[in-house]
Amino acid sequence: MNSFKSKILIFAIIFAPITISLGFWQIQRAEEKNIIIANYDELLSRPSINLEQSKTYKNWQPIKMSGSFKDLVIYEDNAILKGKAGFKIYHLFEVADGSLIFVHRGFVPRNMIKNDLPSIIVPKDKRELEGTVLKKENNSFVKNIEESDIRIIQEFDSRYISDKFNFKKDIYLHNFLFNLGVRQEEKLDLIEKPVNMSASKHIGYAIQWFGLCAALIILTVYAYRRKDG
Repeated sequence: MNSFKSKILIFAIIFAPITISLGFWQIQRAEEKNIIIANYDELLSRPSINLEQSKTYKNWQPIKMSGSFKDLVIYEDNAILKGKAGFKIYHLFEVADGSLIFVHRGFVPRNMIKNDLPSIIVPKDKRELEGTVLKKENNSFVKNIEESDIRIIQEFDSRYISDKFNFKKDIYLHNFLFNLGVRQEEKLDLIEKPVNMSASKHIGYAIQWFGLCAALIILTVYAYRRKDG
């Protein structure tokens, strides 16, 4: 066996199992996404329930509340929608029971200068809102940093915002977002989805990995059957 064929064999032995593993991993991810979507669809079929303090909710569970918007608007940076950079808008809302919650109103594109924040209209008077629970998972790679405008954040963290803006300790602040329903007039551009990548895309990636494995095996067999010149 010459040196070239030995290298081909070693390469195939190492990378063929890796490509197969990545293919099956993508299939597993597709199954997980299907479960998430099924649970999401099942939750959205339920009627909205009233928002209450100290109550446990499932993510994406339909909820409703009444109250009024406050003046505080928080801008989460690094949002992308249809190729445009912008902000996710979290608007402070005072619920009728005296508690506070941030309403996720949606996406707005950013201006040329980052700290030239887009103007957000504050709806007046008492409002009846419907939406869903949105629990944000903290990303260990993303941290809130000091910005020249304290309204700009990198990720939603109710405790961080509460401390930053000196919320009164005796006022209850919900630790999740109220994701405003798409039919509400206060809704901006929709950006939040239950999954970032569809199950079909994961299947597509799995096919690519399996195809790469097959190509690797075919090329290895061809190299071995080829006569040395």
